[in-house]
Amino acid sequence: MKHLYLSIAMMFSAGGLQAGQFCELDGTEMFSCTLKGGTRGVEVCNAIWADGTKAAYGFFKSNGTVEKEILQDMATITASPWNGMGNFMSESVTFEGGGGYAYEVWWGSERAAGATDIGVINVLKNGALIADIPCDPGTVTSDLSSLIELIEAAQ
Repeated sequence: MKHLYLSIAMMFSAGGLQAGQFCELDGTEMFSCTLKGGTRGVEVCNAIWADGTKAAYGFFKSNGTVEKEILQDMATITASPWNGMGNFMSESVTFEGGGGYAYEVWWGSERAAGATDIGVINVLKNGALIADIPCDPGTVTSDLSSLIELIEAAQ
């Protein structure tokens, strides 16, 4: 019976994305979610393992293969903190991907107990939105506020 429970647990956890798959050190994740029904994931990290004050963006497959990685000085990251008004909070940080591409990590939530966090990865080309990839419902974890504080301090 013990083996049956273990087999069931392994079956449900196999292939599932989890925080810490991209960030090199546990506890440095500032944003994470799964995308496209769990086949992709994104993490934003405080890259304390890198020289200088940097943040990292990682877009990866469920098997851990990194499709896009950006390591950027915090002083050059565009940050949009919540403006403090209204019942809906939203924040974002934008990483420059080269070749005119940028990747905006956006988070939002109602200011109510039990509200669900939502997230989107916006892909921009020369400042124009070319794709928006919503996070899978219920998979968003965010501490972009802390990252934005670090970005503002670096600028």
